[in-house]
Amino acid sequence: MDATSMVGLDRDERGVATVTIQRPEKRNAITLEMRQVIMRTLESLALDASVRVIVITGSGDLAFSAGGDIPQFAEYPPHQLTNLAQTMGAPERCPQPVIAAIDGLCFGGGLELALACDYRLATVRSSFGFPEITLGALPGSGGTQRAVRMLGMSRAKRLVLTGERIDAATAEDWGLVSQVVEAEVFDDALETLVQRFLTLSPVALNFAKAVLTKALDGSFPTGIEMEGKSMAILCGMEDFQEGVMAWKERRPAVFQGR
Repeated sequence: MDATSMVGLDRDERGVATVTIQRPEKRNAITLEMRQVIMRTLESLALDASVRVIVITGSGDLAFSAGGDIPQFAEYPPHQLTNLAQTMGAPERCPQPVIAAIDGLCFGGGLELALACDYRLATVRSSFGFPEITLGALPGSGGTQRAVRMLGMSRAKRLVLTGERIDAATAEDWGLVSQVVEAEVFDDALETLVQRFLTLSPVALNFAKAVLTKALDGSFPTGIEMEGKSMAILCGMEDFQEGVMAWKERRPAVFQGR
């Protein structure tokens, strides 16, 4: 089956784009070819001003993604595997908020993709882990670096060096996921989150995401400078004026993204 058919894309009139990993018979394992399709799809959505929110999810009810298609890695020369993080890091490079909607297994490359998203919504039956060490490898698509930044060194080493799986409650407690809900209310919780993002200023969300994403890449003074300049730009935009006026008039703001 062609990799393009294994990555679905649906868009609605509200500006919500849903990217679905469509390989349920393999628990949505992501092939190297699928990685490229996912990256190109997200890069296209990133440039589309009509897209307000992006959701990434897995098909079926067993897995977001159980990881990469492991046998493939032995078939490729090493030099072709040095830049895996570029593909799985695509959600982080999108200016729009990206939600990982996780129901079921989220391991290896699937977890690396989820960690590059801005918000991870998971069901209580979901589980998480980096099993690569049990295969004589490591999370090579950004997993080690994002895990340290998100969890701290001790918990990152616990996940990466032992290959341990953790449940959704632990993942939420550690800060690995943003929110955990019961499976029966998962769709409603996702819709509530999407609606929340749709009510907010797209341009403010874009700036806020950029500042937060860069927060750990440089020094504190550099981050403060970037934050201040972003705030100054936003205060000169129409969305901020609308937000202030709506606050004064005690009504919901209607943002236009400009």
